[in-house]
Amino acid sequence: MHNYPLWERLKRDLPGSIIISLLLLFFWFLISASLDWQHIFTGIFLGVLLTLFWDQLTIDERGKTIINWRQLKIALRYCIFLFIEIVKANFVVAFIVLNPKMPISPGLIVLKVTLKKDLPRVFYANSITLTPGTITVDLEGDRLLVHGMTKDHAFGVRSWYLYDIMKDLEESV
Repeated sequence: MHNYPLWERLKRDLPGSIIISLLLLFFWFLISASLDWQHIFTGIFLGVLLTLFWDQLTIDERGKTIINWRQLKIALRYCIFLFIEIVKANFVVAFIVLNPKMPISPGLIVLKVTLKKDLPRVFYANSITLTPGTITVDLEGDRLLVHGMTKDHAFGVRSWYLYDIMKDLEESV
């Protein structure tokens, strides 16, 4: 962890801190679903506070935030495809639940992930959990334990194209 004084943190990487704060503010607006002055003030306050005190998550050894256009493009592509997968999975799960025969065949699978950094691994594991029909039960080191509502759900994660996009994102640094 970096132990810079507050002002030094801002001076060291002002553009990167602003980008991270704006991304956090945008996320805050998405989850708060309100644009009154209290939500705006709280979002700005939390975005700046998190950026200042959690800079070790976004800073490399040179002390600068690593965000480039290629990363932003890949992250946007990842979010769009994740949204599409969530919508598709909602329909599949609804079909299974509404089917009178209830064709549920739960299954567990252990996946070995080759993502090197913790943040992409956690983001990928959470993406699996966000997709209806699958839950990441455990993430330990390079192994994910995934539960699926059906065996197809569980084994479908093994060849999920979002993993390849996450690998591209991790390697774009």
